[in-house]
Amino acid sequence: MIDVFGASDVGKTRELNEDSFLIQENEHGDQLLLVCDGIGGAASGEVASAMVCQIASEMFEKAPVFTKDYQVDEWIRKTMNKANDSIYAKSMWTRKNRGMGTTVAGCLICEHGTYIFNAGDSRVYALYSDGLIQMSEDHSYVQSLVNENRITAKEARNHEKRSALTNAIGVWRAFRLDVNKIKSNYKALLISSDGLHGYVAENKISRVLESSLSIRQKTGLLIELADQAGGLDNCTVIVSGPGYDYAG
Repeated sequence: MIDVFGASDVGKTRELNEDSFLIQENEHGDQLLLVCDGIGGAASGEVASAMVCQIASEMFEKAPVFTKDYQVDEWIRKTMNKANDSIYAKSMWTRKNRGMGTTVAGCLICEHGTYIFNAGDSRVYALYSDGLIQMSEDHSYVQSLVNENRITAKEARNHEKRSALTNAIGVWRAFRLDVNKIKSNYKALLISSDGLHGYVAENKISRVLESSLSIRQKTGLLIELADQAGGLDNCTVIVSGPGYDYAG
C-alpha cells in the first residue's frame, strides 16, 4: 500500500516559517505533492509559498484525466505560470510584498506515470533499488558552478553562496520550470525544502527512507535530523512510499 505524509517545522533560529506544502488527491485518483520555500524574508515569502499551494490545489480539483505525457506537462506549466503571474502581480501592489517569491518542487502521480517538476533549490528524490537519487537539479549559483566544472559537488555543499538562487516563482515575469517523467519503480519519494538537504547528509536521509518505520515516522525523523544539525532553516518534508505501520 502506498502512503504519504508531510510536515513542516520552523527550525530553531527562524521566527517565521515561510515554507508551505500540499498533499492532494483529486476525483480521478491522481495525486499532487508540493513543497514550496518562500523567499524574501520580510517581503512576504510565506505569502508566495502559500499562494502556489492554493492555486495548484484549486486547479488540480478541475484537472482533466491525463492520458498523454504532453497533457501532464501542459497542465503543470499552465498551473505554475498562473502562480508566477499571480505572485508577481501581488508583489507589485504593496511595498511589503515587493520581491517576494518561492521555490517549488513537486510530483504529479497518475495512472500514466510519475512526473516531477521544480523551480529553485527545493528537491525531489527517489529511492530505487540501487539507492537514493536526486531527481531534480537545483537552480542555484553553486549548481551553475558545478555544471561548469568550476567547483565539485562536495565543495558546493559548504560554499558561502550555496543559498543564492538563479530561479524562483514570482520574482520575475519569466522563470524556468523543469518538468520530467521518472521511472515509477521507486520504493519511496521525498520532496524537501533546503532546510533538510542543505544540512543533513544524503546517506542519513537514505537510511531513514530505507528503514521499516512508518511514513509518518520517517517524516518526523528527517525533520528531527534537520533540528539536530542546528535547525538553521525552515524544514519541510513530504515522504511517499509503502506504509508499514499506520500507528505513526
